[in-house]
Amino acid sequence: MSSISPRIMSLVAAGLLCAGASRAATAQAATPVSTDSTNTVIYRASTPLAAPALKPDLKAGAHSPNAVWVPGFWNFEGDAMTAPDAGWVWVPGQWEEPPVHGAEWDAAHWGFAGEWWSWIPGHWDEPRRAR
Repeated sequence: MSSISPRIMSLVAAGLLCAGASRAATAQAATPVSTDSTNTVIYRASTPLAAPALKPDLKAGAHSPNAVWVPGFWNFEGDAMTAPDAGWVWVPGQWEEPPVHGAEWDAAHWGFAGEWWSWIPGHWDEPRRAR
């Protein structure tokens, strides 16, 4: 009986270590690394995390003639381990006026650079100038 107890304890300890390591690896899947000029948190991941399925969007509400419909999207804004919907937050579609004439909406997406994926929230891109 004395030989079983140490074996069980070693298996339990190994199991706990593996569980802790896998939880740490999952938590590392998308970590906040910095904030940009608009105070938006920038997330970095070794592989992109899939967002939930899009929700239906209705183009409703009053808007100015210059407004552009920005469709709803999932934005990654939290800890994948503890936040509801694994850190994804639904941003409903809305009419918005571009900050400058000719600006285009760039939808939220994962971008790859320097061996890391970074979450890039939806934003307005300045118009391109003719060269």
